[in-house]
Amino acid sequence: MPGKELVLGGVSIAAGVGFDTHSDGDVLSHAVVDALAGAIADGDLGTHFPEDDPAAEDARSLGFVEEFAAVVADHGYEVSNLDCFVVLGTVRLRPHIEAMRANLAGALGLPLEAVSVKARSNDGIGPEGEGAACSAWASVLVYPVENRNA
Repeated sequence: MPGKELVLGGVSIAAGVGFDTHSDGDVLSHAVVDALAGAIADGDLGTHFPEDDPAAEDARSLGFVEEFAAVVADHGYEVSNLDCFVVLGTVRLRPHIEAMRANLAGALGLPLEAVSVKARSNDGIGPEGEGAACSAWASVLVYPVENRNA
């Protein structure tokens, strides 16, 4: 959407377009929260941060990641590593990958080497390749805190 800011992994990217969403539209951070929630079988992004909640309006989605890291800990788990994949065809993401990694690592309290972010353009194919949509996937490994040194 013209005039909206494009935010991915907490990084504002000068693109001239963004997504018409309730929060900042950071689909990468949203995917991370969904992966974390799935890892501990506790709903999804909308369960914890519903879009009809006024507190979520224009919210910084990287903050959702930070908050959900605490939920993971409250469930007795610790995050080991995170792997992410973003598809967006009209904006070069490679120059922003390291900043995304650093933001996500910071939000989860992980060392940088435990966070991977990859990006693809889809070569103009499909809505992502045409720039009409952005997709993101995340996979996270969590383990019970009592088994950390087992």
